[in-house]
Amino acid sequence: MGLHFRGLPGDRTVSLSALALVAGCLLAGLAACSSTSGDSPEDSATPNPNGKSEGADCSVGFDCRSGICTDGKCAPSAASLASNPTDGEQNGDETDIDCGGAKAPKCADGKKCEGAADCKNAICTAGKCVSPSPTDGVKNADETDVDCGGAKAPKCATGKSCAAHADCASDACSYDKKCVEFKGCTGKAGGDTCGEGDTGEASAKHENCCARVTVTDRPSGQGGSFSIDKYLVTAGRMRAFAERYQGNLKKWASESPKGWDTSLSGTLPENMDDVNILLGPAGKRGCNVTGQGGRTWSQPAVDGDTAEKSDFSQEVLDEKALNCVPWNMAAAVCAFDGGHLVNAAEMAWVYENRGRAGGATNYPWQWNDMSSYNPQNPDMRLVHRSSYSTPNPPAGMRLVNNQYPLDHAFWIAPPGRRPKGANMHGVQDAAGNVMPWVRDNQGSFVWTQSWEQHEKNLKITSWPQQFPASPDGYYAIGVRCTY
Repeated sequence: MGLHFRGLPGDRTVSLSALALVAGCLLAGLAACSSTSGDSPEDSATPNPNGKSEGADCSVGFDCRSGICTDGKCAPSAASLASNPTDGEQNGDETDIDCGGAKAPKCADGKKCEGAADCKNAICTAGKCVSPSPTDGVKNADETDVDCGGAKAPKCATGKSCAAHADCASDACSYDKKCVEFKGCTGKAGGDTCGEGDTGEASAKHENCCARVTVTDRPSGQGGSFSIDKYLVTAGRMRAFAERYQGNLKKWASESPKGWDTSLSGTLPENMDDVNILLGPAGKRGCNVTGQGGRTWSQPAVDGDTAEKSDFSQEVLDEKALNCVPWNMAAAVCAFDGGHLVNAAEMAWVYENRGRAGGATNYPWQWNDMSSYNPQNPDMRLVHRSSYSTPNPPAGMRLVNNQYPLDHAFWIAPPGRRPKGANMHGVQDAAGNVMPWVRDNQGSFVWTQSWEQHEKNLKITSWPQQFPASPDGYYAIGVRCTY
């Protein structure tokens, strides 16, 4: 029941309960009807159905629908704070009807918001939810990092998050979903494991295997400065290349990669079976395990011969310097990262440093260390004469005469394990480990020292002329690229 009073604001009907409330307030004092900051708890406030809305100016609680006046503004009641995201009203802490706030669904574009958390697309601009854009400073839509990656945003820079190679400006998304600088070093083993100390050692100092250094001190008549791989190419770099194209490197060659000699394209593989054949023993010197050789390319049993399979896991082999690689495949793996095979003059320059007064030195480390060297003895400055041993060999590793590993990959090191032998520019393994193929002539290499018993003379040798009965590829020849 209500009484109708003319002359009241709005000519409104007032309920008897409201009149009783007013009378009570007059008798007890206005403070009894007010709930202000520091006054009384919210549940003691008396709502006024005809009072002002939340946020309006007030003097006492009765001025407000909630019955609560806090710091001169009508505050929400405890009941009104409860969001009901299906009632067709904006209530609780909703920022628009049935959306926004802590409990309701996030708001669609065009709806009101107070912050990014209120919006489906996590963008609140000028109090409205808006669509994502590649300049909004937020990782949204299909972006893989803030304002980059995905179908519409720009490519991501090195170090940014990615989901696929196409998300990166470098076209290289790594195993840990970060854009890296070089496509050949997107894997972990052989991509991020080069440098001092074996994997698992607490003191190991590893870095990206595609790291480069710049040589700037060559006389102008010898070609000026050039960049060169700090590390020998790993088996893992070749794997990243081959697996990216599912072994079809002829397809890669058809894309006109920079620096590639198209006359070599016909010699490239078309599938992973072909890759395994080219990087397998295939009659190459020292590349048959059962013939007491060894190769670092991991592959299934060769022609069904399980005895010819390596004694080491793919992960272990991928970290090691690549060997048993034909010259054309070596040239291809360099071109994949925008380079080419080192030439003999460049190799001689990084081997015989010009870092000391008086000109060239005999060994790469002598810019810094002139202590004596005897190639007959193991030396921590290079991997030479089987002076490196693969740590933690498998229990089933085959031995010759119960003494020496049958699989000679045991003695081939991951690049950079002898940092004391670096040249003045930081080039690792300029001496030792594996000798390099060079681009001076097809099928040519240079005699540097190796893990086996090869000594230095830096002479260019043509494999087809020196060993006409054997396919090119040898267990002590590998790859280094220049740019």
